Amino acid sequence: MKLKSSLLVAACTFTVILFFFLISIFLQSGTNPKSAIVEIPRGASLNQIAHLLWQKGVIRREMDLKLASRLLKLEAKLQAGRYKFKRYPFLYEVLLKIKKGEIMGVEPLRITFPEGTSIYKMGSILESNTVECFSDFRELVKQKLEGYLYPDTYVFDKNISAEALADLMRRRFDVVVLPYWEKNRSATKYDLHQILILASIIEKEAALESERPIISSVFHNRLNINMALDSCSTVKYALERPTKIVYYDQLRYPSPYNTYLHRGLPPGPICNPGLSSIKAAIYPAKTNYLFFVANKDGSHTFSISLKEHQKARLKVTPIQ
Repeated sequence: MKLKSSLLVAACTFTVILFFFLISIFLQSGTNPKSAIVEIPRGASLNQIAHLLWQKGVIRREMDLKLASRLLKLEAKLQAGRYKFKRYPFLYEVLLKIKKGEIMGVEPLRITFPEGTSIYKMGSILESNTVECFSDFRELVKQKLEGYLYPDTYVFDKNISAEALADLMRRRFDVVVLPYWEKNRSATKYDLHQILILASIIEKEAALESERPIISSVFHNRLNINMALDSCSTVKYALERPTKIVYYDQLRYPSPYNTYLHRGLPPGPICNPGLSSIKAAIYPAKTNYLFFVANKDGSHTFSISLKEHQKARLKVTPIQ
C-alpha cells in the first residue's frame, strides 16, 4: 500500500514537473528587441526553420522549437512564407503563426532612380533593394530601352518582373517627356532619339543645373562643324569596367559609343536623362564654345579655342 502511494506521489510530482517544464518552453520569449522578418523557404526542414528563427532572435533556443513542434506533431504543418514577428514573442505564438501560415502582406517598395542612371546602374539599385528581377532588368539594354526609362521614384512589389517594371517606367516617360517633346519638337532639327542621346550626355557631364544649356551648346557647336564630341562619359559607358577617371589609353577603346573615335552622336543614349537635360538638348545656350573642362567644385570652365582650353586645363591640373 505504501509502495503504491509512493509511486502515485512520484507520478504526480513528475507530471507536475513535466507540465511546468512544457509551460516554461511554450511561454519562453525570443531575444529580439525589435520586430523581425524571417523568410522560411519552401521545403525547409524543421531544423532549418528553427535555425532561421534562432538567427533572428525570434526563439531563444533551437531545441525548444523542435521539441515543441514534435510534441504537438506540427513538423509537417509549418508553412513556408515571409513572416513578421513582434519583439520578444512567446514560442507558442511563433509556432501558431507559422502553423496557420500568417505570412506578411506584400509591402510595396519605394525606389528612386536618380536622373542620369543607366539601365545597368538601375539594376544595381534593384539588387541592393533585393528586387528579384535585377539581373533580367540589366538585360533590357539589349532591347534598346536606354534613355526611355524615365528616372523617378516608383512604388512596386519586390517580385515585379523586369518587363513590368520597364513598362511602368516607359509609361512615366510617355507622361512626362512626350507631351513636352510634342510641344517643342519644332525648335530642333534633331529627332526624339537624337535628342535623348544628347540629353543623356549632357546629364552625365553636367553637375550644375545652370550649366546644362551651356554644355549643350558645346555639343551642338561641335556637331554643326562635324567635330568629335570627345565626351569622357561616352567612353565610360562603352567600357566593360569603367573607372572613375578616364585614362588616356581608354580613349582608344573600340566602341561605336566612343565619341573620341567616332564623329557625330553615338548610336544610343548612355543613360536615362531627366527632363532638365532634355530641355537643354532642345534649347542649347547661344555660345561659340567648343571646349569645357571640369573644375574641382563641379562647375566647368568653357573655352572657344583649343589654346584657351589648354590654359584652363592647366589651372585645374597643373603640370608637376
